[in-house]
Amino acid sequence: MRTLLLMLAVSACAPVASTLPSPIDDPHAGRDPINQLAVPSLEAHAQSILVELVAALPPDKRAKVATVTLFHDNEAGDVNAYATCSTDGQPMIAVSDGLLLIAANLAQSTATDERWHTQERHAYLDWMEVHSTATPPTGFYPTAYRDDREKMVRQREIFDEQLAFILGHELAHHYLGHVACGAIAANPLEGIPLFDQTTELAADVAGTKNLLAAGASRAAYAWTEDGALLVLTAFHYRTPLTPQTLLFAFERTHPFPALRMPVITTTADLWRASGSLPI
Repeated sequence: MRTLLLMLAVSACAPVASTLPSPIDDPHAGRDPINQLAVPSLEAHAQSILVELVAALPPDKRAKVATVTLFHDNEAGDVNAYATCSTDGQPMIAVSDGLLLIAANLAQSTATDERWHTQERHAYLDWMEVHSTATPPTGFYPTAYRDDREKMVRQREIFDEQLAFILGHELAHHYLGHVACGAIAANPLEGIPLFDQTTELAADVAGTKNLLAAGASRAAYAWTEDGALLVLTAFHYRTPLTPQTLLFAFERTHPFPALRMPVITTTADLWRASGSLPI
C-alpha cells in the first residue's frame, strides 16, 4: 500500500475553516467527500479536527502539543492510529487511510439509517467484517438517499465526532506524558510506545473531555461522545475474536470496548454535570 505523509504543524490559535465543503453550500453535492470516500479530502479534514482539539486544551496542556504533526501512515497496518515522535523529537499522531475510510462509511451508513430507518450500518459492519477497508461496491448505499443534503450534513457531523475521539485519544497520550518526545528517533514507526490499559483508559477520559470541550465551542453542531461509541462498537461488532478482527492494529493494544465504552459515557456525563470542568 502506498505511504502518504502529511506533516502539518498544528498551531495553538483558533480553529481554521474546515477543508471539507459543506454539502449545503456545495453546488456539486454529488461530489461530497464522504459519499465519494475521497481520501485526500478526508486526510485534510483530519488536520482541521486536530487543530480544533488542540485549541480547546487548557494552556499548560496545549503548550505540550503545540507542535504536533499529523502523519498518514499506511505501512504499520490498514487500520491504525497511534501517538509517536518525529525524527527530531516532536510529538506526532499517525492515522491510516483505512481508519478514515471506515469512519466515513460508518458516518454515511449511520446518517442514512437515522434519516430513513434503514439498516445500512449493519450491512456495512457485515461488509467490513469480511472485506476490512475495501470500498463497498457501487450501489451498496441506496442511490435515492445518497445525495440528500440533510443526510450529508448529518454524516459529516458523525464523521467529525469519530475523528475527534480518535485524534483526541492519541493527542492525550502526548500531554499526559505517556509518550516522551524530545530524543531524536531514527524512524517514527520505531517509536510507537507500548501502552498499558491504565494509560489507554486515561487517554480515553482526557480525549473525551477534550472533544466535548472543542465541540461545545463550535458554532453549529456540538460534538458528543456518540462518535467514540460508534467507533468502538464497530470494531467489536461481533465480539468473539477471530483472525479477521486481529488484523485491526487500532484495537490490539487497547482494552476491550466493553470496558472502554462505560468509561467514556461516564466521563461525558460527569463532564456535563460538573459544568464542563477542564481536562
